[in-house]
Amino acid sequence: MAFGEQTKEYIDRKRAGLHLLAINIGKTLESEAKMNAAWTDRTGNTRRAIHGGGDKTKKGATAYLAHGSMVGTYLEEGTGIYGPHRTPIVPVRAQAMRFTMGGKVVFAKQTKGMPAQPIIRPTADKKWPEIQRVVRKYWEGT
Repeated sequence: MAFGEQTKEYIDRKRAGLHLLAINIGKTLESEAKMNAAWTDRTGNTRRAIHGGGDKTKKGATAYLAHGSMVGTYLEEGTGIYGPHRTPIVPVRAQAMRFTMGGKVVFAKQTKGMPAQPIIRPTADKKWPEIQRVVRKYWEGT
């Protein structure tokens, strides 16, 4: 086998292994995000919907961390005047909204919404130096 073929084979094996590494990184991020999410999760569904993993790409792999529910989007970005659209939340088919706040039932004609309580980006930012170190170490072969 020629040197060029050996090099190509080596890089192909490394890329295949990189996909497994990306899956591992994504699952680690998932675990960290689920553990450190600061919001109260009444049913556990929103926390369970956080998912991480890895996908193959043409040049290697991509690790990801994401919410799998619409509530996750609201938690990440906020709602009402705290969210990206900056308008109060108003009822559509009624004169008032009913919700529970601090254990009490509340009726309101509008609400400011809720501030963002992100976990996806902060988790990725916190783990970024470690991810870089692990990927660099993988390619160096140590």
